[in-house]
Amino acid sequence: MDFAEAQKEALGCTKCGLCNSRTRVVFGEGPLNAELFLVGEAPGFNEDKEGRPFQGASGMLLDRLLDSLELGRNEVYLTTLVKCRPPGAAPRPPRPSEVSSCRPYLMAQLAAVEPKVIMAMGDLASRVLTGRKEAVSRIRGRAIPLDGRYVVPTLSLSQALYTPAERALVLSDFARLPELLAAERPQSYETLNIPQPIAEPEPLQPGLW
Repeated sequence: MDFAEAQKEALGCTKCGLCNSRTRVVFGEGPLNAELFLVGEAPGFNEDKEGRPFQGASGMLLDRLLDSLELGRNEVYLTTLVKCRPPGAAPRPPRPSEVSSCRPYLMAQLAAVEPKVIMAMGDLASRVLTGRKEAVSRIRGRAIPLDGRYVVPTLSLSQALYTPAERALVLSDFARLPELLAAERPQSYETLNIPQPIAEPEPLQPGLW
């Protein structure tokens, strides 16, 4: 399935029960030549309303994280494991069958974009994209070479949004991305523990930081 086919099918998809809880399909957005590819878990309330990934407070935090790298949204491809919002006022995590239903769409996006670095945001995204069973808290910040790309697990934006200590960890993981984006594509499958930046990060400020 190519990108155009995947997008057309996803926008009318009824393969799983999430089609009954969505307002809009959130397929993803960004340039098809982006070197950085960000994958969240699932759309939330704001994403479901707007039909765009990473909106609301989480989106504002993401914008600040990208600004710290001197990147804009128009330079990064943004998507989620599943393209429809799970039901409930506080949506549950996607079920394995729902992730499997959306997998062809994510694979088509990856094939079209061919990013150098994939950031897997959250425990479920980390496990799906790395194939590892460890919790994201144990492997976050590592650069894992897979299929000619680096996969970097990190905590979810929802975790980072409300917990300053976890926000600092996500900021630290984002700070490692420029080195990977500047590197050659990986030729091996050994996990790389990218060293912390030499410069000390600025103190966290109230609000989104």
